[in-house]
Parts: sequence; C-alpha cells; structure tokens
Amino acid sequence: MQITVFYSPDPDKSVDLQVEPTDTVKSVKQKIIALYSPPDWANTALLAPHGSKEYMENKKRLAQCRVQAGDVLKFAYARNLTPEEKLDLNMQGIQTEEFAVPPEMNINTMPPRPLPY
Repeated sequence: MQITVFYSPDPDKSVDLQVEPTDTVKSVKQKIIALYSPPDWANTALLAPHGSKEYMENKKRLAQCRVQAGDVLKFAYARNLTPEEKLDLNMQGIQTEEFAVPPEMNINTMPPRPLPY
C-alpha cells in the first residue's frame, strides 16, 4: 500500500512510501531518516497522522495504528529533554511539562547547622 509522509517544516516536502500493514512504525521512521538526516539536536523521531499530535508507538504495526492505503502522515524530529534541561528552561521562564527534580539537584535553602565540636 502507498502512504504519503510529510517530513519537513516545509509544507511542500513529502514522500510517497510503499509499505505493508505489517510494517512497524519504527521501520517507516527509518525510511524517512534515510531520506532526511536528523539535525544535531534531535534525539527522537515522531510519526502521527497528518494534523494530529497522537504519535504512534515504534513497536506497533501500521495496521494496529489504523494506517490504510492513501493515508497521510507527519514525521518530525524532536528532542527528549533531560531533567537538567527542563529545569534550565523553567528557570528561564519557559514552561515544560511537570517533572521531578532529581535528588542530587535539590537545593537546600536552610541556613547551615553549626558543627557539633
């Protein structure tokens, strides 16, 4: 079956791919990565129906994601942020999703205790 995948911020860039319903989402992503190399900052790739933010899981087969012949998908590179990067962005006033601060990053604002000499 043939699907169309938009793979660039440029809305005119797309590719028609021959795939099977038994192909995995990961295999489709690999085909796009072979055509459109990732930028240095990217550490993940996303695939979703065009116009949706419901991203498909890598291990799922296209049939499980209800992908059919003629469907249009959107591929995008992304970056999974580390807790340190999220904290840095939040300190700059840029909101990210909720995250737990790792224990080694906790900041003690209490005054130091006197040493028991």
